[in-house]
Amino acid sequence: MNFETTQTDTKSYEIRQMSDAGKCLSAATVEAPSGEAAAKQLKNVVDGTDRIEICLDGKAVNEMGVSYWRKRVKR
Repeated sequence: MNFETTQTDTKSYEIRQMSDAGKCLSAATVEAPSGEAAAKQLKNVVDGTDRIEICLDGKAVNEMGVSYWRKRVKR
């Protein structure tokens, strides 16, 4: 059997680093096939970051705490 490989479509996700007061400390736009793949592109967190929001079209589609990101996503 022959299988054709198709390139996965990517979307523009915004990664927001949020403080516990709800202030956006840092924001970056990345191209990724999924929200999880977008989160994996984040290399470091800004001091004071409480949670990370992955947004698509201005709406949060995924949210995680910094400790979860460090243990499960950043590899």
